[in-house]
Amino acid sequence: VGSDARIIGLNGVPVPGKTTNVVAAYVGDRLALQAVCIIDIEAAARLGGALAMVPRGGVEDAISERELSNTLRDNCYEVLNVLASVFNVPGAPHVRLYEMYGPNQGVPGDVAAVAGLAGNRMDIALSIAGYGAGTMSIVVK
Repeated sequence: VGSDARIIGLNGVPVPGKTTNVVAAYVGDRLALQAVCIIDIEAAARLGGALAMVPRGGVEDAISERELSNTLRDNCYEVLNVLASVFNVPGAPHVRLYEMYGPNQGVPGDVAAVAGLAGNRMDIALSIAGYGAGTMSIVVK
């Protein structure tokens, strides 16, 4: 995705809780949950589409159907996997992507609880060049 995705604002508005969201759980070396990232279906499809260079019409179809194709899902997973690197700073525990849930999948209770925390979070409006907008929330435990 590289230069194709950019943050257009820290909007302070959490991604609304919907079954179509994609939720990523990040764990430390001892498998303790360290962070959660929530992205709406729009961001998930557009990030996955930009990485795979899927035509915009196919991405918009996925958004309308509220479901990700295998290609969009796999590429969204790759973007969220690379996102783990932002947590790996000196003095902090090493963090990796453990699992990606959704859309339309159950989310474990511990992951959902962290996703709903009010503190230690960043709520972001994204713009994916050529594809459109989406929202993302990152919550650190």
